[in-house]
Amino acid sequence: MGSKIIKYHRTVTTYLETLVKRNFVIADIVEPTPSDNLKELPEMANEWRRPMMLIVKSIKQ
Repeated sequence: MGSKIIKYHRTVTTYLETLVKRNFVIADIVEPTPSDNLKELPEMANEWRRPMMLIVKSIKQ
């Protein structure tokens, strides 16, 4: 990627509880998987089991 990337690993509970405790309502949660054309790449094998992203849509109450 050409840039240094710092990864922060948190539990799903940590992310969701933080939102809920701050009066957000969870509207949607998505764990994207690689597109079908990447399915055969060996480096993507774990991403089907353990997606590298979590997208949370929340609404402030």
